Amino acid sequence: MRAEGGGTGCAVVHSAASVHAAPGLQHREPVVICRGRVSVGCPHGPVPVDADGGVVGPGLVDIHVHGAAGHDLTEPDPAAWHRVLDAHLHAGSTTVLATLASTGPAGTAAALATAARLLDGGLAPTLAGVHLEGPCLAETQRGAHEAGHLRTATEVLHELTPLPTALRMVTLAPELPGAGTLISYLTGQGVRVSAGHSAATPEDLARAQRLGLSHLAHLWSGQSTLTRPDLHRIPGLLEASLASDGLTAEVIADGHHLPAALLTIALRCFGPQRLCLVSDATAGTGLAVGSAFRTGASRGRVHDGYAATEDRTSLCGSVTPLAVTTARMRELTGAPAGDVVTMATATPARAAGLYPRKGSLLPGADGDVVVLGPDLSVRTVILGGRPVTGEPRGGAR
Repeated sequence: MRAEGGGTGCAVVHSAASVHAAPGLQHREPVVICRGRVSVGCPHGPVPVDADGGVVGPGLVDIHVHGAAGHDLTEPDPAAWHRVLDAHLHAGSTTVLATLASTGPAGTAAALATAARLLDGGLAPTLAGVHLEGPCLAETQRGAHEAGHLRTATEVLHELTPLPTALRMVTLAPELPGAGTLISYLTGQGVRVSAGHSAATPEDLARAQRLGLSHLAHLWSGQSTLTRPDLHRIPGLLEASLASDGLTAEVIADGHHLPAALLTIALRCFGPQRLCLVSDATAGTGLAVGSAFRTGASRGRVHDGYAATEDRTSLCGSVTPLAVTTARMRELTGAPAGDVVTMATATPARAAGLYPRKGSLLPGADGDVVVLGPDLSVRTVILGGRPVTGEPRGGAR
């Protein structure tokens, strides 16, 4: 990645339209970035960026990213992390939660340590922390997670004590024994907790929400559904999720995980202020069809636009960066461009506790901007006031 404009991080983006602008910012006013932050003005000669009539929005915020370009974020090598983050940056994601799929305790700890080194050293400007997906998951809803690497809530609590400094979000099954104690521990220290890969009942979900659980991982993926053991219907986690209040939720709009009808249902139930678009991108992102890859302790293979486990019993994340799923969400649901961009910026930023520094163009926000075409394809990416140029290192496509 190369960034233009010297070391000042100052730019002014001119466009006919913008979204997520500060209150009072008029339709045709430019977005000004001064020394890496959104501002009402800049005296330092900001680099002009012509959006050529495109839509200007905050940089995309992806809170569920496993990898790209053949690399998985459970790898402890910082070079692998840089390749993944660089690939997603060039695809428009200026903020990422590195998501670790279930693997052994030593592998998880090593990846968390890598994240801490990158964050502490300011070496990964797009990295906002770690999202631990598992290993406290329901065996019946584990999806592509390896059964042999699932662990109890008590074991995970021990592994996360003391709390790793890079940890920002944990996805777990709230119905499992000891999960309440783990949820209370995590939320008490500011970590966002998400229900996922779970067979929770509505009562389990409500109990976890009272303890601080605030988010729902990928709707319809790894969620129990309606049963009718006798005369009466018993809602599963999916139905409890769709009926919930106050929780944010994810959808993977890659065109393979969910058809248009289910995406439309999710949007109607949650609205753009509570529904997050995520990529769930794996190491298979950017690889050729037929390529094998690893995510956590699991193995996947790239197919035409999607990935599956080697035995083809489950989808294995996605091979699609967030910008592509954002455009597809609009195409599949007909939602307004502003709502779709909200679901890829402000809403996930709120879900991760990063808003308004991320996911907004309010004064004082980080100067991360994307310029989108009429079809919401990414034209220009700006990170900290500096336009991103050059080719990604093994980038996501």
